[in-house]
Amino acid sequence: MYGRRAVGEQELAAEALQRLPGDAVVLGDGDFGIFAFAYTVQQTQRPMLLRLTAARAQKVLGGNRLRPGRRRKVKWEASRWERKEHPDLPAGAVVNGWVVACRNPARQAEILYFFTTLDLKPSRILALYKLRWNIETDLRSLKRTVGLHQVTSQSKAMVEKEVLMAVSAYNVVRAVMYLSARGAGLTPRELSFSAAQDAVMAAWPYLQRAHTQAEWHNELQRLLQVVAQTKLPKRSRQRSYPREIWGRGGHFPFRRSPNKEVRR
Repeated sequence: MYGRRAVGEQELAAEALQRLPGDAVVLGDGDFGIFAFAYTVQQTQRPMLLRLTAARAQKVLGGNRLRPGRRRKVKWEASRWERKEHPDLPAGAVVNGWVVACRNPARQAEILYFFTTLDLKPSRILALYKLRWNIETDLRSLKRTVGLHQVTSQSKAMVEKEVLMAVSAYNVVRAVMYLSARGAGLTPRELSFSAAQDAVMAAWPYLQRAHTQAEWHNELQRLLQVVAQTKLPKRSRQRSYPREIWGRGGHFPFRRSPNKEVRR
């Protein structure tokens, strides 16, 4: 981010595209709803669903209005500014797809705009985009619960080890949640990740001390039963207040006495 070879999120995402399965759908928020990234995805022959800002959606639509619940087939061309920012774009580059307008279920006054190559109804497009929130909760679990919000290692090798170990631990917890949910007739997203992680950490010494396969299997089944009890509560109603980030408050200077020296 700050080094001599610093790159942005779009460049990193473009490198990761080749690692995706061939039938994967590339899902991105407004930061990725730009022509250069959409063109890169199109070159990999993968379907995409990208959110557009209202201003960019109007430009792609040629200034025409699009009512919520409707879609329109478009040919997205790079603007003069985008060609200046990305001089490697070939002449005549175009991305074919649909612009879709949907009303935000949480904020009826807000209209969400998407660009997609999926030939689906707007309601289905909105349902697919809603799955992106799972990515946000996964990142929160990786950063806060697993502890990847701050990497303390100094060398490149140790940073790689710390990240790989944290992601491996995360995948172990997710695998346990999947097995537990399948046995209990639930979906993994209905279970609490932090509670499941605590259960895995508590059961880990017993799994390590198992002398036979039967003992290990019994301990695993006990763990799965415990994790199945970590079901998240369902909200009976929506929040009575908007979920926002609390401010840090104001900072006021110290008041100095005219006769006394204030030590700090």
